[in-house]
Formats: sequence, C-alpha cells, structure tokens
Amino acid sequence: MNKKNFSLLVKILVSLAILYFLFYRFGFSFESFQKTFANIDYTVYFLSFFGVIIVLGIKSLRWQMLVKNEGYDYKPYRAFGAYMSSDAIGIVTPGRIGEIARLYYVRQETPIPFFEAFKTLVADRVFDFTMLGWFGLSGMTYYFKTLGDIPGIAYVVIVLVLLLLAYWIGLSILGWMSRQHMALRWQLPLFLYECLKSVIGPRSLQMWGLTLLAYFGYFYFSWLIMHSLGVKPGLVDVAFIMSIMSLSTIIPISVAGFGTREATLVLLFSVYSLPSETAVTFSLLHFTAFFLWGGIIGLFYWMSMPISLKQVKEDSIHIFELVKVRKSDSSKEHKPSEPNQD
Repeated sequence: MNKKNFSLLVKILVSLAILYFLFYRFGFSFESFQKTFANIDYTVYFLSFFGVIIVLGIKSLRWQMLVKNEGYDYKPYRAFGAYMSSDAIGIVTPGRIGEIARLYYVRQETPIPFFEAFKTLVADRVFDFTMLGWFGLSGMTYYFKTLGDIPGIAYVVIVLVLLLLAYWIGLSILGWMSRQHMALRWQLPLFLYECLKSVIGPRSLQMWGLTLLAYFGYFYFSWLIMHSLGVKPGLVDVAFIMSIMSLSTIIPISVAGFGTREATLVLLFSVYSLPSETAVTFSLLHFTAFFLWGGIIGLFYWMSMPISLKQVKEDSIHIFELVKVRKSDSSKEHKPSEPNQD
C-alpha cells in the first residue's frame, strides 16, 4: 500500500471512529433522525442552494480585485469559473489545498508571475481566515463565558479590537524582519508582509466590504437551512456555529470533513438544547447545499476549463521555495525570486 492510499485509509477510519463515538456517546436515535428528515421544509431548504453561487461569486470578485491590484487584468467571469473549479478540487484535498489550482488558471490567461499569483491566493485566504477567526474565537469565548455573562455581540466587538491589535503587531514584526539582512536569505517574512499589506490599507476597504457581504450571505443561507428544520437561532449565534464548524473541517484528519463536522455541530447544537439528530441532519443538508452542490457546479467549470491535477501537485512544490534559507546572501533582490519552471 502506497503512502497516498494509506493516508486515505487512515482518514476514512478516523471519520468512522468519530461518527461511531458520536452516535454512541450522545445516544443517537435513527428513528428520531428519520422524523427530523420527514419534517424538513424543502421549499425553504432549496432556497439555500443559491447560497454557494452567491457567496463564491462575491469571493471571486474579491480575488479578481487582488489580481488587478497586482497590475493584471483578469475578467470577473473567468475568476468566477476558476474559483468554482478550484473549490470543487479543494473539497477532496486535505486542508482544501486543492484551491491552489486558481494559481494556474490566472497564470494561463495573464502574464502574472508565480509568486505574485500565489500572493493573491494567500491574501484571499487571509480575508476568509480573519472572518472565521473573528466569529469563531468570539463564539468560543462566548460559550465558555470567558468574559462573563455578556451578550454575544459584545464578544464580537471585543475580539475584533483584539484582532486589529494582533494585526498591527504582526505587521510591525514582519515589517521589521523584512528590513533586516536575513530577508536577503529568507523570503518568507517579506512574502507574508506583502500579503498582509494587500489586505490592509485604503485599497482593501472595498474587499473587506465584499468579505463581510459574502459571510453575511453564508450565515444567512446557513440560517435558512436551520429554519427548514424548525430551528431559528439569532444570526450572531449562527455566525458562531458556522465559523467554529468551518474551522474544524480545515483540520485534515478525515475525509471531506466527515466526522469532525458532525461532532462539532452536535456539541454546538447541544448548547441550545437541540438534539444530536437535528445537528446531524443539518450537517448533511449543509454539506449537500454548499459542498456537494457547489462541487457539482465546480466540476462543470473544471470540465469546461480543464487543468492538470498532476501539474498542480508538481508545481505546488515551488511554494516551498519561500521557506528555504539561502546559503548565500549575495542577492540584492528583496522580492521573492521566480522559481525555475523547467
């Protein structure tokens, strides 16, 4: 058995182990599960199928703006196709690393260099991780009552202030590191500094607006799925639940997040005295509306805009050039050099 198949087998076993523990520990009832499914309001549920198109459409526009800020023209409809296609690939890859496919779509149609293209991807993910980290951390501190019994929105504001402070400190440290002599030998601090500068500043305000709009849409369409189950929490609560769930599925220990997603939702739904059957039903409905449906649309774009997965895997090795320390510091260039593509 090769390493790839062994890794897949381990993830399948982890998913099954988590699901088994989940059903055993929380007394999961298949009878109640069937009743929950029978009572779904499918008219409301099918409205959520517009969510993945709208949310990823907004995010693709944000990414297209990042490419434009690098000085390259990339058509919005092509950016949307690349975003949908790479999202489909990302579903079946650990930590959604398959989304790196966007690098090759934009490089096929524009003269943008490898590392500048990669910078747009990293900056794009910074927007997303910032939002998930903001609401995810707010939710965790709220559930643990870290700051006392205060409203959830108060936790959101407090964590935002701390997050802005962390950004300022991080940007200052990376800026200092990029100006030191070691920046000539180690490209990573300068690269990260340039990525953070892409998401902070006057030109980024519109992109932050799009990010907020995208996540408001994500939370709203997730609320619609809960509504179809007769569950009607506040939008702030939905933001907490969905952010923590999204962060948990990034951990590459299971297949497509199965197991970790359900376990996280069962724990979070229990905070609101909702049964595990409702949590698992919501998980399946959400997976279908966002991941499966989005993956089918992405597959269509992938077939109409084919790209070699083998090439994606081979070329991704060049990214590790960022973490390598050069033996010689004679170079005068501070900008990350283009890797040899031969």
